[in-house]
Amino acid sequence: MRRKEFEVSDLEQCELFLKELHDGVLTFSGVDGWPKAVPLNYVYHNGKVYFHGSKQGEKMAGLANDPRAEFVVYQAHAFIPSYFSDPYLACPATVFFRSVRIRGHVAQVESPEEKASALAALMSSMQPEGGHAPIDAADTRYTASLRGVAVLRLDSVEMTGKFKFGQNMPDTRRQKVLHGLSERMLPDDANTIEHIRSSALKQPPEKS
Repeated sequence: MRRKEFEVSDLEQCELFLKELHDGVLTFSGVDGWPKAVPLNYVYHNGKVYFHGSKQGEKMAGLANDPRAEFVVYQAHAFIPSYFSDPYLACPATVFFRSVRIRGHVAQVESPEEKASALAALMSSMQPEGGHAPIDAADTRYTASLRGVAVLRLDSVEMTGKFKFGQNMPDTRRQKVLHGLSERMLPDDANTIEHIRSSALKQPPEKS
């Protein structure tokens, strides 16, 4: 059952999350009839998901046969041990995370200008320090590379987000989890604490 309290209806939140990360999983129907799941690098650029690769292979063959696909980006922020809130039962153990799913159709980009724009955005996202000549379709040094690489664009028909940070917890249990995280302080625990507090502020007040 999908928990309504974890759903993200704000498209801007989903888009901000997509712009933070670089890796996701594309699922589509393979030419052999089996579903395929391919991990890949991506960039969210101008409201679209772009990724690149070889012009040949299983991914290209499957998408040429059926361009329908779903793309998933997921980030696990923190494992929440059961003993943070219960000294006996294992049931409260959970993982706080963010995820976005996009359902749509994949199209192969043919325009050198759009290819260059997408690849430049990908490089800016993954290599923000630069250190390379700007990717420009007018730069003859990139002509052969742009011609040889496949750039694919996912045109979304549906985007959904799920951000789980204890929205379903009563405040007493949430406070125990916050205390446990502040004591543990693994690398992403401070960030998780901020997400928990932000999510709690958006929840309706508890009934007395």
